[in-house]
Amino acid sequence: MTKLYTKYAKIYHEMYQSIFDYEEDFKLFHKILEKSNCKKILELGCGSGNLAPYFTKAGYDYTGLDIAEEMLDIAKKLNPKTSFVYGDMRNLDLRESYEAIIITGRSFCYMTTNDDVMRALSSINQALAENGWLIFDNFNANIIFLDFQEKMFHESRYGNRYYKRTSNTRMTLEHGWTWDWHAIYEVEEDGKKETFEDNTILRAFTEDELGLYLKMNGFKIGEVIREDPGIVIVAQKSEIKQTVARKQYFRLR
Repeated sequence: MTKLYTKYAKIYHEMYQSIFDYEEDFKLFHKILEKSNCKKILELGCGSGNLAPYFTKAGYDYTGLDIAEEMLDIAKKLNPKTSFVYGDMRNLDLRESYEAIIITGRSFCYMTTNDDVMRALSSINQALAENGWLIFDNFNANIIFLDFQEKMFHESRYGNRYYKRTSNTRMTLEHGWTWDWHAIYEVEEDGKKETFEDNTILRAFTEDELGLYLKMNGFKIGEVIREDPGIVIVAQKSEIKQTVARKQYFRLR
């Protein structure tokens, strides 16, 4: 797991206030959820809980889940009355079912192997109530790889702290549309500067890929929203058809 979500979770929380527009992200998910009248929701990859107050204020029965305990510590501190739980989307072990499960911040892009994707979607299907909804955003491979950026910069300020991130990327294509992401972070505060590096692997998807994975794991696509370089998929739980391919895949694991 990337150190940005563990050892440097505080830096993530502060720096990403200027990378994501959490209010706009909420508005998008809220608009979709309203159509299906979903109120009991689970956010996978909730991180430091930046979206949680928007959902709770809007009257949702909200639970946030993340695999990084350091991120959850921040989320719980900032939202003491909100439910947050530790877990892995590839192996959800939950006592309750949900009307909708959302995956935000392109967290699904960390499902870098086909096994990750299959296990996650199968696990999510089981955690959803009958006819429940899955809404998740991803990087669109058609956008990312036809105009691949090898170097990117981001600067932000939070209080009296200044952040600068230099990203160097390299295509790998080892498990699909994957790339290595090497980032150098500079944090400056009161004239003192700290630098650290981090590495991770990310995966983008095409619409066709996601459609096939979803069908194999008991979902039917209801809507596709294209927001370059991202894509948002809205899918409804249906009966899992035990195809020969699916049977063989999970029989081997």
